[in-house]
Amino acid sequence: MSPATERRTAAAGRSLLLGAAVFALLTVSLLGLAAETAVAGDRTAAVFPSTQTIDAEPGEEVTVDVVMQSDGGYGGEGIESITLVAQYNPEYLEITDVKRGPWLEQGAETDVRAERAIAHNDGTAVLEQRRDPPADGATGNARLATFTVAVAEDAPPSEATISFAESRAELLREMPIPIFDMGATVAIDGGGDEAPAFDHPDPDGLETTPVAGDETTGAEPESESESPGEDDAAAETDGESGDGGTKRDDGDAVPGLPTPVAAGIVVGTVLVAHRLRDGTGVRAGSDRD
Repeated sequence: MSPATERRTAAAGRSLLLGAAVFALLTVSLLGLAAETAVAGDRTAAVFPSTQTIDAEPGEEVTVDVVMQSDGGYGGEGIESITLVAQYNPEYLEITDVKRGPWLEQGAETDVRAERAIAHNDGTAVLEQRRDPPADGATGNARLATFTVAVAEDAPPSEATISFAESRAELLREMPIPIFDMGATVAIDGGGDEAPAFDHPDPDGLETTPVAGDETTGAEPESESESPGEDDAAAETDGESGDGGTKRDDGDAVPGLPTPVAAGIVVGTVLVAHRLRDGTGVRAGSDRD
């Protein structure tokens, strides 16, 4: 073997070791990130309307179905209680009624207790729900509540938003879980400029009262048919919610791994294979003796 060939072989060996080391570090880092992301994803909830934009005329009354999606906390720990807060500009809209959905009925059978508050002057409606007893909590994707909304008679063409940003949920042992939310938009008289912002008081200061005739229930969630558009909403937000919403890519290149991790492994494998080929001296443009 000539000195030139020996130098090329030594250089290729060093490149191979460097490539393997980089590949190993890249793989470990990406897998760690994937694990962290998966764990974080297990501890979130998404709240969103089944229909994001609702067309309405001044003086008209419409309904807004709100859907919730969550896999609970670590190890599938379920959600025990939910406080859904809807806020709007009272000069454009008015929430006249709110009814709870079957979301908290998912999981082991138990009673669900509900209380509510509607404060039109504050532009706020609150619906509190809790499982009693918690019975491991609830997880899944179902309707959380239905709001009845009236449009002001003198409302100009505009887009009025109902925000759920102040909502909160708690896992067992009263541990809070982050909520990603998407508001509902009421397009009044064909829509137009966005309705002005409204200064809402703290919703925690509102006094709630039990929902008449609905303090407890043991009904199975499957017994209620899903509201129109709920399947579409679930499909569109398969883990998506609002501007800060979570996203899940079901088309992973490697089953069980997020796409970025799979892509990193594939690229690293190609690089190492290239270095291995270089180490044999078989590469385009190389000299052979």
